[in-house]
Amino acid sequence: MTRSVQVISMRTWGELGNLLAGRTLAATLAAGLDDAEVTVVEAETIFPQFAEAGAAIRELVAARLPAEEVRAGYLRLMADFTDRLPAGLDDDPLPAATVDRLAPVADHFARTKPDLVIGTKGVISRLSHAALRIADLPTPVVNYVTNEGLLRLPVHRAPQLPVHLVQFDRARDYLVREHGYRPERVVPVGRLLAQAQAAQVFEGAAGIEDADAVGTADPALTAAGTRILILSNRGGREYLAALERIARAHPKAALVFIAYNNPALAAEAAELLTALGLSAWQTFDRLAQGDYLRYLAWLHAADAPLFISKTGPNSMLEGLYFGIPQLLVRSGLPMEEWVGPFLAEHGVGQGFDRMEELVEVAVRWVGDPDELPGRRRRATALARTLLDPDRARRQTVAAVAAVLDGVPLRIDEEELCSPE
Repeated sequence: MTRSVQVISMRTWGELGNLLAGRTLAATLAAGLDDAEVTVVEAETIFPQFAEAGAAIRELVAARLPAEEVRAGYLRLMADFTDRLPAGLDDDPLPAATVDRLAPVADHFARTKPDLVIGTKGVISRLSHAALRIADLPTPVVNYVTNEGLLRLPVHRAPQLPVHLVQFDRARDYLVREHGYRPERVVPVGRLLAQAQAAQVFEGAAGIEDADAVGTADPALTAAGTRILILSNRGGREYLAALERIARAHPKAALVFIAYNNPALAAEAAELLTALGLSAWQTFDRLAQGDYLRYLAWLHAADAPLFISKTGPNSMLEGLYFGIPQLLVRSGLPMEEWVGPFLAEHGVGQGFDRMEELVEVAVRWVGDPDELPGRRRRATALARTLLDPDRARRQTVAAVAAVLDGVPLRIDEEELCSPE
C-alpha cells in the first residue's frame, strides 16, 4: 500500500531557500522510500497569513538597510507575526477561536489524508500539528530544521512535537540543553545538499560534475588556478566596488560576478571589466540553479578558489560541500548570524559587518600563494565529515521511515553529523 507524505514549505520566506529545502527533501524521500508518494505543498496555499508575512520580509530585505536595522526589523516582523498567530496554537485542547481560524488547514488535511506531514519550518510544523488534531487525524508531524539559526526564534520552537530532524549534533545539543527538548525526539540527520539532488530539482542541472561546462570556452576562466565567484543577492554598489578593487589587485585571477536579479548592476560590472581589459571575466544577472552549481564545481576545480557573498546558510553550506573558502558580509537576518562565526571557527572563511573589511581580506588572501589552498584543504576535510551526502540521505530516509512505521527513532553515534 502506498503511503502519502506531505512536505510543507514556504515559497515567500527567503529567496526560495525553504521551498528548495522542501523539494530536495521530497526528492530524497521519493528515491529512498519504496512505498511512499511524496508531494510538496506550499504553506501559503493553505494558510495565506504566511504569504503576508513573507511579503513583509521581502520588502525589508529589498530595502538594503544596514545589517543592524535588518536584524531589528526582522525581529519586529516575527514578533508581530507571532502575536497574530491563532491563540493557544500549541494547547490541548485548542481554543474554539483557533479551531475556526485553522479550519482551511484542517480541511486540507481532511481532504488529502496524509500518512505523514513534514514541516520545513517550526511554525509550519506547529500549525500542521494543530490542524491535524482539528481534523481528528492521527498523522504524525516531523519538524525538519534546515537552518539551525531559526531554532533561536521563539516562533519556530516546538518541544511538544514528536520528532525533530536537525542538521548537526550541535543543533540537537542546543535544543536539549537550552529548551528542554527530549533527547530521543531530536535526531541529527545531516545536510541534504541541493547538489546531490540537482537533476531532480533544478532547471539547467545536467552535467553539473563538468567543472568547465560554465557557458564559455575562454581559457581565461578554465585554466586559471585562482578562481573567484562574487554573488550579489539583493546587494548594491558595494559589490561593484569590491569587484573593481579585486580586479585591479589581481587581474590574472579568473572571476565570475553574479548580480542576481539586478541587470543594471550586472551591465555596469561588465562595462567596468571591459574598461579594465578583463572582458574574459563574466557577469550575469541570473543563472539557472543547475548553472550556479556548475560554477561551484568550477571553483572546486581551482587550486585557490574563493566565494564572496552574504551570510546565507544555504549558499554557505553548498559552497562548503565543494571545499571552497568563503568571505561573507553579514546580512543582518538573525537566523544567519551563526554563519560567519561557523566559518571562522573551522578556519575556512570569515564573516564581516562591512564589505570594505571583507575586500581587504580578499585581496590579501588571493595574493598569498598559501592562504586559499590551505583553507581549501580545511574546507574539503570539513565537508567530508560534516556534509557527507550519502550519510545524510541514509539518516534522513531512515528517520522518516521509522516515523511512518511507528517505531522508535534510533540515533547512531557513529553516524552523528559532527565536524569532530
